[in-house]
This record gives sequence, C-alpha cells and structure tokens, in this order.
Amino acid sequence: MADDVDVRVSVTRLRRWAVDHALPLWGGIGFDSSRGAFVERLAFDGAPHLSAPRRAMVQGRQIYVFSHAAILGWWPQGGTIALEAAHRLIDRYHGADDAPGWVFAVHPNGAVSDSKRDFYAHAFALFGLAWAYKLAPEPRFLSTALSTLRVLDRHFASPTGGYHSVLPADADRREQNPHMHLFEAMLAWFEATGREMFLARAGELYGMMAARFFQPKSGILAEYFDGSWNPREGVQGRICEPGHHFEWSWLLRRYAALSGREDSPIARALKAFGDRHGFDADGFVIDALLDDGRVHKASRRCWPHTEAIKAEAAAAETGDSEAPPRAARTIDRLMAVFVGRPVAGGWIDHVDAKGAPIVDFMPASTLYHVFLAAAEADRAWGQPVMAMRLETGRK
Repeated sequence: MADDVDVRVSVTRLRRWAVDHALPLWGGIGFDSSRGAFVERLAFDGAPHLSAPRRAMVQGRQIYVFSHAAILGWWPQGGTIALEAAHRLIDRYHGADDAPGWVFAVHPNGAVSDSKRDFYAHAFALFGLAWAYKLAPEPRFLSTALSTLRVLDRHFASPTGGYHSVLPADADRREQNPHMHLFEAMLAWFEATGREMFLARAGELYGMMAARFFQPKSGILAEYFDGSWNPREGVQGRICEPGHHFEWSWLLRRYAALSGREDSPIARALKAFGDRHGFDADGFVIDALLDDGRVHKASRRCWPHTEAIKAEAAAAETGDSEAPPRAARTIDRLMAVFVGRPVAGGWIDHVDAKGAPIVDFMPASTLYHVFLAAAEADRAWGQPVMAMRLETGRK
C-alpha cells in the first residue's frame, strides 16, 4: 500500500470489484426473484438467508444501489430489479398494518414481522424511492415520499426540534444518525425532482446539525442526546464515531454544492477531528472515540472506511491536494481487509482491532456504503468506463 500510487489505480480496482463481483452477486443470489425483494444477508459461503425477516431499511438501500448502478451504466440490468423492489417495498411495508408510515420488517412471504415505526427506516425508504424516481419518475414513488414526510411531521416530530427515533417515543432520548440519513434523502429528492421543498427540508436539518449535533468546543459530532437535545450525561454523551464525522463532512459539502453555499466550516472541522483521531496505528478507522480523542471502541467496521473515501472525494473538490493519496491508502486498506472476501463479491463487515472477523455472515446493508464510496471515488478520480472495459478485456 504505497503512498505514491496514483489514486486512479486504487479507484479502478474498487470499481472493477463492484462491477465484476459485488453487483452480480447481490443482484443475483442476493435478490429473491420469487418475492421481488432483496435478501437480508448471505452466509460466508455465499448462500442467501432466505428465511430471515427483511427490513425496510435494507430494501431502500439496495434499491438505491441498483438504481444508481443502472444510471451509471455499471450494471444496466440492475434497473429492472430496483424498480420491482421499489414497488414491492411500497406494497409490503407502507401502511402494511393499516397504520401510518412504514413497518420495520416483513417475513419473506410479505407478512409483517416487526410493525414498529423507526425513523431510520423511514429515512432509507425515502432515499431508496428517490433513486428509483431518478431512474424512472413514476408518480407513485413521489406521492409515497410526500406521504412519508407528512407522517414524520405528524407522528415523529419532537417538541424540542427534530424527530423521535422510534414510536412509541421515548421523551428523554434523541439520536443524530437518522437525521443524517433524512438529510441525505432530502438531497437525493431535490436532485431527482428539482423541487425546492426538499432543499428547504435539508436546510432545516442542516440547522439542527449546526445548532445541536456539532459540539464546537470539542469539534465532535455527538451521537446521543436527551429530550432537550443536550448530549446525554456520562460516557454516552461523549461518544463520537469517526465514520459519521466523515459521512457528515461529505454530506455537508454535497449540500453546499447543491444549495450554492460556501464550503461548510463544520464539514472541515468534522473531517479534521476524524483525520486526527479516527485512525489507529495501522491506518484503519476506529469504530468509536470519546470527545477528547481517546479510543472508546477499537474494533473496525467496513462502512467507516467507505465514508472516509467519500470525505476525501469531497475534500479534493475543495482543492485539498492531500486528499487523493489519503483516499488511495484507505481504498487499499478497505480492499485488503474487508471487501472481496470470504467470496469475491462479498465482505467481512466487522473485525477486531487485530483484523480478525467478529461476524459470521455478510449483511446486505453494507453494499450501500461500499457502492456509494466507489461511485464517489470514480466521480472524483475515475477513468472513463469504456477505457476500463478495454483495459480489462471486458465487452
């Protein structure tokens, strides 16, 4: 993993892996064609866990992946399964128990498995439908998204701002993470439709980030809050995740680009904290820190590395000359430890501080992170797709 390697070499390796291995695996055996839905996970030998309940969040994430893959031309046949899954998502999860909003999970036969209303799941239903709408602007996708926003406003809205994480609501607990993904979904809907209402909603969430989530004294993104949006007492209120620092940094810079704002100082601060404290001695992203930079959880997951790659792509667009080699190093570590094993199109989602796996299956939810990182890195530094195909001898 040499520092001097051209970032384009690393980006091409990641894109080849996505196109040649990941998309065919998860769009093949990872899609239950008899049900028109994506499976929840694969075993380490590549066999699908067909009996596992299927979360709305996973369906939304996979709909995104295969919609985007079709739009990019990386895997055109993904568009068909993405649209089928989007319709089945609405059919089986949206008001499936005759109550407002989205059920959390269903059994493979479509019967409701978990009817709780989860803010995080609603955010990813919105995100997946936004990308399905980009692929094929069907009125049903937009009307369902607007209905979902009404549900959030009427049922999830917190009296102190933002939204409850789950219903029935806990009056004393709030989280930043689902707000981040609603922010992402609103940006996707704005790009898909050009409707200012979505950008305005993103602006409100940006205000929550600046006023509540970001802690200017420590420079961290707090994760867990009380009912008044103060960081929780004790250790919980001090926990921060480098992966979310990088993810928010990328999102804030996407928001700046779409809204015509100046580059966000919060985006710079979050990335700076992550760069300074978020990597261990071997160059891997740590799962969790405390607000003083000390390690809280030394294990390593796949997804924070993908967010670091995205943050570097956004930093490069602001003129950061050190972003390309940093991205190359992170891509190389991602590919050395996490992706492409135990089967070619799969991943080890979670390892301990020494790199030993601490999971025994491949969650489908990880593809959203890895694919989006590949797409962003390719947008920043990739070679034309045709050139890549000629180089690899593919037709």
